[in-house]
Amino acid sequence: MALAGTGAQSIFAPVRELVEEETANRFVRNNVLAPIVPLCAKREEGAIAFPPPVLARTWRALRGIAPREAQEAAAKCNPWDLEQGPPLVFDELCKIGAAALRDPENAAFDSVRSLCDPEELAMCLQLAPIVRTCLPRLSEWVSRMSDERAAAARLAYNDACRIREDAGPLLLDILSAHLPDEWRILRVISAVMDRPSDRYLASSEVKGLGERFLADIEASIAHIEIFDFGGGEAAGREAALRAQKVQLQIVEFEQSVDLNKDGPWGRRVARFKQTMAKACEARMDQIERELGKALPTRPISMLAKKGSRGVAKLVAEPDEAMLNRARGGLAFIAELRPCADKAGYGSSRLKILEKLNAYLDPYIEDVLHVARTGDGGDPGLAMQYLNVAAGFIAYTRDDKTAEIVRRRAAAAIAA
Repeated sequence: MALAGTGAQSIFAPVRELVEEETANRFVRNNVLAPIVPLCAKREEGAIAFPPPVLARTWRALRGIAPREAQEAAAKCNPWDLEQGPPLVFDELCKIGAAALRDPENAAFDSVRSLCDPEELAMCLQLAPIVRTCLPRLSEWVSRMSDERAAAARLAYNDACRIREDAGPLLLDILSAHLPDEWRILRVISAVMDRPSDRYLASSEVKGLGERFLADIEASIAHIEIFDFGGGEAAGREAALRAQKVQLQIVEFEQSVDLNKDGPWGRRVARFKQTMAKACEARMDQIERELGKALPTRPISMLAKKGSRGVAKLVAEPDEAMLNRARGGLAFIAELRPCADKAGYGSSRLKILEKLNAYLDPYIEDVLHVARTGDGGDPGLAMQYLNVAAGFIAYTRDDKTAEIVRRRAAAAIAA
C-alpha cells in the first residue's frame, strides 16, 4: 500500500515495478500449477505433499526450459481467457515439467529434485490435466452428488488409472487437498466405488485415505481427553471444534461407506463414537469444579452441611489462572452445542449446564447484594467478581443474559 501512490519518477518506482512483476508472476504460476499448489503446503501425515519452495522452483525451471509456453500462459492469464476455461498451454507446461523431472540430464530441475521425490512430483504434474478438469466440479461432487456426477468422477478415476495403475488413489489425494475438509473426499470415493463395504475399502488401493481420516479422528479424541483448561477460551474452543469435526467425520464414514459392525472400519467407527462421548462427558464433568475455584464460595454458617450452597467468598481479587481454566471449560461446553445431540452426549451437556447455572445464578445475586449494600464483603471486589460471572454466564446461557447482568451491575453502582 505504501508504494501505491508512487509516480513514475519516484525513487520507489523500481521497487514498485519489482513488486508488481513478482505479483503477476505468482498469479501466472498459481494458475498454471493450480493442481499442485495445495500440495506445496503443510498437510496431514501420510498425505502427498512437497516442501513449499518446490512450487517456485518448478515454475522457475519451466520458464527456463519452455519460455515460449510460459509467455503464452502469462498472456492468457486474464479474466476473459480464464472464463473460457484453463488454456491448453497450462496442461502442456505441466507435461513438460513431468518429462523434465524424469530426465536426469535436465539440469534445470536439479534444484527441484533436491527437495522432493522427482517421480512423485512428475506423477502429480502428469495428472494435472485430469485434476484441472475435476476442480470446477469438485464442490458439487462433495455437496450434491448425482448419478451423472458420479459417472464423471468414475471417468476421471479411470483416466488416472490408465496413466498408471496406482494413480487413481493419488488423484483422490490431490483432489482432497483442494477441499476445505479433506475427509469429504470420502463422498467422491463412495461415488467412484459405488458405496463400498468397509471390508473392501480397507483392503483396496484407496485404504490409505480412509486410514488417514480414521487416524485423524483418533488424534482428535486424544486431544480432547488431555487438553488443558488452562489454555483458556482458545483451548476450549479448539477442543470443541475438534469434537464437531469428529462428529461430521463419523457421519461421513457412515454415509459414504457400508460399515459392518464386525468390519475393520465399522468396529473402529463404533468405538470412536463411544470413546468420543465418554471423553466429552468426562471433560464436561470437570467444569463445575473449575467454576468453583474461579468463583469461590464460603459456607453460610458453621453448621451448614457439606455440599450445601454457600455465599460468595470475597476476600481476594479474582485469580487470573483460575479464571482462565474456567473459561477453557466453559468455552468447551458452549461450543459443543452444534454436535452434542447428534453425537450422543446432548443430555449430559444439558444436565451439566443446569448445574453450572444453578451455581452462577445465586452467586450473581450474592455479589449484586454486596455491590449494592456492602453487606458481606468489599463492594469493589464484588463488582470484579460480578463482571467475571457475567462473562461466564454468556457461555452457559447467552450474551443477552450476560448483558442483563452487566446492566444490573451498572445500576448497583449508580445506586
